Amino acid sequence: MDKTRKLYNYLIPLVVYVLLISLIFLMMHAISRSLAATVSAFLMLSIPFILKSDVRDLGWDPKGMLTGVAVSVLILVIYIAVLAGYGLYAGKALTFNKLSYSFILIQLLLVAFPEEVFFRGYLQQKFGNTVKGVIAVSLLFALAHFVTLCLGSGHGMSVCSQAVLTFFPSLVMGYLYMSTGTLWAGIIFHFLANIVHISAGYS
Repeated sequence: MDKTRKLYNYLIPLVVYVLLISLIFLMMHAISRSLAATVSAFLMLSIPFILKSDVRDLGWDPKGMLTGVAVSVLILVIYIAVLAGYGLYAGKALTFNKLSYSFILIQLLLVAFPEEVFFRGYLQQKFGNTVKGVIAVSLLFALAHFVTLCLGSGHGMSVCSQAVLTFFPSLVMGYLYMSTGTLWAGIIFHFLANIVHISAGYS
């Protein structure tokens, strides 16, 4: 009975995940990309509330936020150093493209915030806020990016490989949620990592 209940508890969030990612995939091919992103963000934010998941993890938590900032700085400095090192090796200079304020705001409100609410605040909480839960949700996170960014989109191997590699930053975001108990730590890292990754390039 206990095993059946446990399986049932895992099955519902998994079904919700499959339905959501399928819907996002269909929207990305049926309507404009900006409208699809807006509707997707709304759905990811709504699901924990509709399914009565615990959303207290969005409460004000200065310590968790500071942890998110500290971890972000540490990891992103290492990431930038690796990019710069590769640039030197390849004879290229690392540059950072200027991003518009509207694009930056979209990354926060339509990407980092809703994705963390759904993947960490809903899925990770349901699968267990443990190392196993972090790994399981990170696999689902990478799979979701692969399905929505690669399948039927005509993108090349570069975008598809980047989609799969989202597994690794997802581990960081999952660990931040697990260790701090607040979604804000992961939201901060998710947002800053996206901005650095998108703006970085070589000249």
